[in-house]
Order: sequence, then C-alpha cells, then structure tokens
Amino acid sequence: MKNYYVAGLLALMLSAGTGAAQPGAKAKPVLKAATQAAAVVVGDYAGTLDGKYALRLTVSAVQANGQVMGCYYYLSQQKPIWLEGYVTPAGDLWLGERDLEQPQLTYRWDGSRQPRQPFAYFRLRQTATGTLAGTWRAAKSERQLSAQLTSYRSPGVADKAHVGEATHFGEFPAPVFTVPDFRVSEKLWAAFEVEKLADMSWEELAELAKARKSGERQGYQGTDATVAYNDRGLLSVWLRSEQVYGQLSARMWSVVLDLQTGEHLEEEIDPAQRPAFLAASERKLQQQIGRYLHEHPDADAVDVAGISSQHVDAAHLPTDLHVMADSVTFHHAVDYEGMTHFVRRDMEYDFRLAFSFAELMPFLTPGSPLRRLVKQ
Repeated sequence: MKNYYVAGLLALMLSAGTGAAQPGAKAKPVLKAATQAAAVVVGDYAGTLDGKYALRLTVSAVQANGQVMGCYYYLSQQKPIWLEGYVTPAGDLWLGERDLEQPQLTYRWDGSRQPRQPFAYFRLRQTATGTLAGTWRAAKSERQLSAQLTSYRSPGVADKAHVGEATHFGEFPAPVFTVPDFRVSEKLWAAFEVEKLADMSWEELAELAKARKSGERQGYQGTDATVAYNDRGLLSVWLRSEQVYGQLSARMWSVVLDLQTGEHLEEEIDPAQRPAFLAASERKLQQQIGRYLHEHPDADAVDVAGISSQHVDAAHLPTDLHVMADSVTFHHAVDYEGMTHFVRRDMEYDFRLAFSFAELMPFLTPGSPLRRLVKQ
C-alpha cells in the first residue's frame, strides 16, 4: 500500500465541522478524541451503494493524529481503490479515494462538499448497531449515492483467487489477485505491485510513462503474467518482464503464494530430505541434458562440454519453485566458462526439473502448503 499522507490533517479535520484548532492544551483533548473515534471504526465491512453496487471496504490503519487508511473494491471488479481520511471527534468518518498516480489531487483535502472535488469520497457514521451508514459522492460531479455497510468477516480460506488486471499510468499492466480475506488480499496485491514487476520506483515509472507518450520506446516494456495454477488455496504465476536498452532482454520468474495466508512459498523442502531431493533432481537434470544434446547434434563443442558439466548438488541448488496443473518445477541455471550471452539467453529456462505432485510429497516439510496438491 502506498503512503501519501495528508499534510496538516488535524487542522483540516477540525474545519469539517468541529471548530477551529486552538493552540496549546486545548488541541490535545481534541486530538485524543479524534484518535479514539478512529480506532472504533477500524475493521472490515461489506455492503452496497444505493442498494445496487456491492462492495467491501476496510479501515485498516489509524495514525497518531486520527488519520485513517484503507481501501474498498466492488465485487464486480475486485480491484483495490485506496482510501485516506479521518474520523472527527463527533464520529463522522470521511474517506477520500487516493489517486496513486496523481497524489497532488488529494493533497490537503479538507473534507468539504466541493462540487467538483477530483476524487470520490465517503462520508459515513457508525450507527448504534455498529453498521456504517452515509453517502458516497462521485468524483467531479454532484452524483451522490447512499452507502450502507455492515461488519464483514471472511467466510473462510479461499480455494481460488479472483483474477484481474490493472493498468498504471496508462502504460503498464499488472495482475490483481483478490480473495475474500482483506489481510490476505493486501499481501497478494503487494506481491504484484508494478514497481516490483518493473524493478523501478513509482517516480521512475511515472517519468517513463511520460516519455512513452512522447514516442520513447527504450526501457521497461511491461510484464506478462500467466496464471499456471489457481486452486486448493495455492496461486502460481509465471511472469515475463521485457526491457529494451539497445536490444530486447527479458526476465522470467515464478511467484507462488499461499492463498490462506498470502505468504510466498520458497523453502518447502524438508532439510532431512534435502539429500534425497537433490539426488532426484540430479537424475532429472541428466536426463534433460541427454535429450538436449540428442536434439542439438550440431551444438558447438564448447557448449556441449559446458552443458555436459552441469550438476545439481549442494552448491548448485534448484531454484524458482513453480506449480503447474500436473507438476511442480524447479529451475536449474546453466552456467559454464565460455558461455556466450546469446546461448545463455536461449537456454536460460530450458532446464526446468519437473516433479509430479506424488513424486514431490516425500521431500516436503510436514506443514508445507504444497501438500494440498495431492487429494486427501
């Protein structure tokens, strides 16, 4: 979650119906009251706008000055829309949408009912029964819808994630995966942030997008995401990121996540079973090498010798766990003296070691989420 905090929020909060801020000791009780009021509304909610547009909303963080952070999404899309706002000491919850690509639009928002505010916002109040009721106002218009929200608790762990896509700066797509549990969804959203996919800062992406609109074609081109597995509480995504700096280059990798916790799966092999796992991986690698050399009889002698020298052992561990429909694969990075850039590029992902689900089970830690792959 990005953090674009509203400067001078306390004074603005007071201007929204609680009186002007007073210097000295009087400000402290007001600030304390605002913080206490904000803590009460922290939680997850579900409801509708105008009784028609189903949504889920979370207020997930409270700052020392009473400022709150959160997000919401419509069930029809399940893409997070980030929120920032505050609770007045009187109990009114103001939440404005944050435009992450144009944070200056929400800078110094005073919560007033501006007829053409550059973002949509909620004005809610907690009822005696603990629900939130109020209004949602559209961006840059007078359109206003009633909002009714009740406390929401995730129905349980998810077998599958909802799959979507968001485009940033009008140029760079990124996958969006959502499950009913907000805390897990937040981890899924963070795992595929466009900055991570591009290996660039938000500011660098903004500048590159501006250059792209002017015809520049160098630099980061985008990332393709392919969902390889999305079931049994596991998500496996294959990513390919392309860059152009004189010539095209690509980076490929896998991300595997536990949909029950949102955590990355990386070290799933039981240390006690590691020697046996490495031995099995070595056998699979040598079989692949044999097939490769048979299919490339005209390979250069340096490449034949280099490929033949490859082994899996404690110094050359399989990496990049990836779950597919019927197998789990690991990457073996081919590397040898005299290996040219072109050969490295062409065969970088030729040697992936595939284990059927049943084959892999004896090597896994007792609590590994990958054990769900085999039907019980």
